[in-house]
Amino acid sequence: MVVITYCVEYAESQKSVCLKCNKIIPNKSLRVGRMERTSEKEKKKFAKFRWFHFKCFEVPEIMTRIPVHLIRGQVNLLDKDKVRLEKVIKLGVGGSWSQIVDQHKKKVKEEEDAAAAEALANGTPIPVATKSKSDPDFDSDDEDSGTRDFTAQLTGEVDKKQERKNRKINKLKAKTDGAKVAKKQPGGKGGAAAGSKGKSAGSSSGKQMSAVEKAIAASRAESKKKLEQMQSKFGKK
Repeated sequence: MVVITYCVEYAESQKSVCLKCNKIIPNKSLRVGRMERTSEKEKKKFAKFRWFHFKCFEVPEIMTRIPVHLIRGQVNLLDKDKVRLEKVIKLGVGGSWSQIVDQHKKKVKEEEDAAAAEALANGTPIPVATKSKSDPDFDSDDEDSGTRDFTAQLTGEVDKKQERKNRKINKLKAKTDGAKVAKKQPGGKGGAAAGSKGKSAGSSSGKQMSAVEKAIAASRAESKKKLEQMQSKFGKK
């Protein structure tokens, strides 16, 4: 004889695997356990468990026969998860959270299509699709059937790592921007080099002009001297 009961709780590790999808149940996420015992007196720790993601779990008939608050582990759930459990039980035998998720997505899609059609009819901009806030209890992020570990997020470790990463990116960006600004400014390395080149070119051109002027002056002086000599010579005759 096998006594089958069910419990709802948060995963204590990432060692349990969903019986339906065969994927790991993330740590700290909501899960449903099927307890198999040889008798009703057998303790929970000796029972054989079959675990399900909350979204993969399908409501059995036995859970529809008892009040929701009497389901093992329900009292220890967060309020939002209690509401989820109630919604799933209300669907009846075979009901699952996946059905509620699909219904919600379908409703949101219909609302977005209706809003877009109305905008086209009125000639107004089509509204941008955003996450629906119509149902505050709807949130399936922590029902992901992947292998994520939520412990780091609960302790804030993820935020610290991201913060350090952001600081490194900002420092690198600041250095890059500073180098670009320095290069563009006249006082920067490029500007200083150009300035020094300009000064050297100016000084060299200045020296060349001085030599030319000296040559012209010398030529004029020599011509003047020759003219005076000729005048003096003809003047004596």
